[in-house]
Amino acid sequence: MSAGAVRTDREPIARRFPRLGDFSEVHWLGSTIGGSGVPGPSDVLIQGLVVLRPEDLAAARAGYRWEEAPAGWDAKLADALRPLAPPAGDWRYNGQFESEVCTARYSGDVYLDLASGTVYLNVNSR
Repeated sequence: MSAGAVRTDREPIARRFPRLGDFSEVHWLGSTIGGSGVPGPSDVLIQGLVVLRPEDLAAARAGYRWEEAPAGWDAKLADALRPLAPPAGDWRYNGQFESEVCTARYSGDVYLDLASGTVYLNVNSR
């Protein structure tokens, strides 16, 4: 992912990922994939850190069976976002949560820090 400016506008993320609810904070990067010069729809890569509201974090904690995130899960985290990630997070994974967050439009990695309520998105459009 390019080192573009980190965005904090909520609407593009809220529209694409409604399962995240009315989150309290977002930092994200977006770029297009490819660039063949052929007109038409472009695939989009989105990487972001989204902080859930306490009630949405509580619902996510209770609603899924969480596994520890695999080693190296954050290897793709963009340098521009790295300082914004919780320093000592309790990062977890659940396939159903990932599927619900991504919807049918996106695929990729979704992890949740159960301590801070931060969701890490590393997804692209299908």
